[in-house]
Amino acid sequence: MSEENDALLAKFIEKASPRLLESMSELLTKQIDEKLSGVVEHNRRLLDEIKDAKRQREQSAADFSQLKTLLERGDSPAAIKSILTPEPIRLTREQARDPAIYRRAKAQAQANGTSIEIVE
Repeated sequence: MSEENDALLAKFIEKASPRLLESMSELLTKQIDEKLSGVVEHNRRLLDEIKDAKRQREQSAADFSQLKTLLERGDSPAAIKSILTPEPIRLTREQARDPAIYRRAKAQAQANGTSIEIVE
């Protein structure tokens, strides 16, 4: 009787093992992919933060250099402020909805070092 049970158990294991392995591998693959995608997203976010910090540092250095130059020239404080803080580009809502106008305004704002302001 015990030999019969052993034989039946061995046959069951032979038949069930491939399906069990396949099922486990699918589950593990799914879990590993989820974990890796989280790691990839985290790394991407960290790299973006590093790039942003680098851009800010470069912008600060450029601003400091510009301020130093203006102070060395002896300009008045009001003139220095107007140079360092240019007026924002103002668009109406209708203009902002037009992609061509908005693109041009955005490019001009970036070139001037200012921002876009939407007005009523």
